[in-house]
This record gives sequence, C-alpha cells and structure tokens, in this order.
Amino acid sequence: MLTNTLRIAGAAVLAVGLLSLNTARADEPDLDAFNAFGGKPGLEKVADLGVEKLRADPRIKARFAGANIPHLKMELAEQFCALLNGPCQYTGKDMSSAHAGMGLHDADFNALAEDFQIAMTELDVPFRYQNVLVAKLAPMEKQMVGK
Repeated sequence: MLTNTLRIAGAAVLAVGLLSLNTARADEPDLDAFNAFGGKPGLEKVADLGVEKLRADPRIKARFAGANIPHLKMELAEQFCALLNGPCQYTGKDMSSAHAGMGLHDADFNALAEDFQIAMTELDVPFRYQNVLVAKLAPMEKQMVGK
C-alpha cells in the first residue's frame, strides 16, 4: 500500500514538474527548426544555394534573368528566418505584390520548391525541418501563382 502511494505521489510530482516546464516555455518561440538550419547564417546558405539552383534550372531560370540576385537572396534568407521564428523581420513586399504580373504557374512554384528542397538536402538540413519550412511556404503559392 505504501509503495503504491509513493508511486502515485512520485507520478504527481513528475506531472506537476512537466506542466510547469511546459508553462515556462509557452511564451518562448520554438527555435528548433531555426537552429536546425544553422541559424541565420545557415538560412543565408539555403537562400544562396537555392537561388543558384533556380538560376541553373531550365524549367524556371528565365524567370530570374532580370532579377537583382543579391537582393533576392537577402530577402529570401530574411523571410525564411522570420518564418522559422528567428530574430528577423521580413521587410520585403507581400507575395501578391512581389509576384503581380509575372504570370507564374503551378509548375514554376513546384520547380522553385524542388530546387530549394535539393539545396536544403545538400546543406544537410534534416528532412523533418525542411518540411517545417516547406509547410510555412506552401500557402504562399496561392498568393504567387496566377497573379
């Protein structure tokens, strides 16, 4: 009987401890994905390599012929950082405005997504965290395609 009482009391103490730990962290952003990318420098590498892959991809490279590549890389890194709750604020245009009149199609967006997935893989970003970023970017397709 005493053993069961101690076991129940121990479980209650553990549960209260876990609840207080979770409560203490509730206000803090989840930086696991941000850190898995290597922080801001890692996201800059993803943006750099991803854009270079876009520029070499015959499916989509024409879309970037007149682009300010250094600025594009900087804005993508900033946007990725902000999306992953890093210490960044995206200061670029909203996706609808940025892509207005470009006549983008689903195939363009898919090529971009594939090229960035390849870049993340080459940079050894764990697949789980690649998916975190992709999941945050996917809803932007509606704002970019057909505008």
